[in-house]
Amino acid sequence: MTRLLATLTKKKIVLPVYHTVAEQPLPHIKHLYRMKTVAEFQEDLEFLLQHFEPIDVETLHNLHINQIIPQKPVFHLTFDDGLQEMYEIVAPILLKKGVPATFFVNSGFVDNKALFFRHHASLAIEYGNFSQQQADDFLGKEKPYLTTEQIKSLSNNGFTIGAHSIDHPYYYQIPLDEQLRQTRESLDFVTSIVNQKLKLFAFPFTDFKVSKDFFEALEPHVDLTFGTAGLKNDEIFYNLQRIGAEKDKHEPLASILKKEYTRYIVKSFLNKNTIYRNKVTCV
Repeated sequence: MTRLLATLTKKKIVLPVYHTVAEQPLPHIKHLYRMKTVAEFQEDLEFLLQHFEPIDVETLHNLHINQIIPQKPVFHLTFDDGLQEMYEIVAPILLKKGVPATFFVNSGFVDNKALFFRHHASLAIEYGNFSQQQADDFLGKEKPYLTTEQIKSLSNNGFTIGAHSIDHPYYYQIPLDEQLRQTRESLDFVTSIVNQKLKLFAFPFTDFKVSKDFFEALEPHVDLTFGTAGLKNDEIFYNLQRIGAEKDKHEPLASILKKEYTRYIVKSFLNKNTIYRNKVTCV
């Protein structure tokens, strides 16, 4: 069924996005979204490998830029927020199965320099009032984010590293100059620590309401950008939309993709599968 839907829609490239994978709920995550366990993640992988072929990001870039529809459906995995489990849990699983992936990191959190405000909020719910000193202690003891050396190791093992802003703001709430600063500085950070051909950026949270002004200004500095709007097209050619693999209740990726393809087919009759952008940005 999945391959049939991919063929019918001609959407043969799928880009699932995760944040983390762990055996037990993590206190800085558990009140934000339901992350997948190792077993659930492996179930998703088995489904993907049964119905799609894994590709690296350079192949993804070539297919997209040259508008090539692959003969067989393909997938590329992405992971946001640069969490520690990428190095400890996710990468070993992917290496064993021979699956490429891109890890998007926030330059302000690498080496556990600062705590993402949403992670701080989850910790506050978990433990009650969570002070700045407690946050600093948590960063020092638990080390929730990747270190520079771990990122270099992931890159040396064949994974791609992308930028994810400095400190993960909502882009639709900040002005254009700050959007561009967050993006360019995080891209420069990645370039400074890993040597790879492509410059990649994934929007924190969402690319909702990000204007043409932003994309026109950024285009010379990046090869591909990524949103999280699901199985959609985008009028900005180099901006690709990804499919969220984590839901409030456990839902296998097989079910998520079936819903995405069905929604795409329905919306195709209404011409609502393409994201169009305003010229005037937020201020």
